[in-house]
Amino acid sequence: MITPLKTRPNPFHSAQVTTLPRAVLFDYDGVLVASEPIHLSAWMQLLDELHLPRNLDLIKNLVGKTAPEILRRVFLEHRPDHQPTDEELQKLAQRKNEFYIASMTTKLVTFPGVFEGLQWLKQNDIRTAVVSNGRRNELLRTMNHLKLTPFFNEIISRDDARSAKPDPLPYLMGAASLGVSIESCVAIEDSPTGLEAALRAEIPAAAVLTSFKRAELETPVPGLPHLRPFWIGDSIQNFFDWLKTLSK
Repeated sequence: MITPLKTRPNPFHSAQVTTLPRAVLFDYDGVLVASEPIHLSAWMQLLDELHLPRNLDLIKNLVGKTAPEILRRVFLEHRPDHQPTDEELQKLAQRKNEFYIASMTTKLVTFPGVFEGLQWLKQNDIRTAVVSNGRRNELLRTMNHLKLTPFFNEIISRDDARSAKPDPLPYLMGAASLGVSIESCVAIEDSPTGLEAALRAEIPAAAVLTSFKRAELETPVPGLPHLRPFWIGDSIQNFFDWLKTLSK
C-alpha cells in the first residue's frame, strides 16, 4: 500500500513531489535486489569464522552502513579488548564479501517489478543512477549477472565517493554525474542511513519497507525530525506505480 507522508515543509526541499523527476537515484541492496538475506547469511559465516556471537539483531540494525563500520561495531560489542586496524577491517570486509559472492549467483534476485519499472523510466527519458555504499566491483558483478547494467546511466559506489552514506556526498555525486539539479531528482532508499544521506543532500527522498519498520524511516535523521521522506511504500513496485501517476 502506498502511503505518502503528511509532513511540514522541509527547509531543504518541497515536502511533496507532484511532477515527474528528471532523474531517479536508486540505492541498490534492499531497493532493487533482494540481497539482504544473502548479506546476513554472509555476516553469520564471517562471525562463525571469527568465533563471535551470531548477533543477527545488531547486524540488521546496521543495514545501510559500510562493512568496516559494521565490523567496528561488532568488535566494540563483543570483543572490546581488540580494536582492529583499518587494514584489518578492510580484509575482514573482503572476506565477508567473498561469502556473499559465493551465494550471489544462485540466490540473488531483483524485487518484483524492477525490470518493468526501469524500462518505463528509460522509455520516458528519466535518467537513472545507482548510489550505493557497496564496492564497485561487487556492484558491477551483481548488476551484470542480473542484467541490470543497461538500465543505468551512472553507478556511484563507495569506491567513487570519498565518504559513504550517511554523508550526502554520494547522492550529490549521483545528481552531478547525471547532469541534473538536486531539485529535479528523487532518491529511493530502504534504510535510515541512506535516507539521511539523500535528505542532507537536499534531494527529495522516498523509502520502501523492505529492511526497516515505518517508524524508523519516518524520522531517519537523529536530532532533525523535520528531515523526512515524502513517501513510504511497501515495495519498489509501489514506488514505480506512484511515479506513473505523476505522468497522467
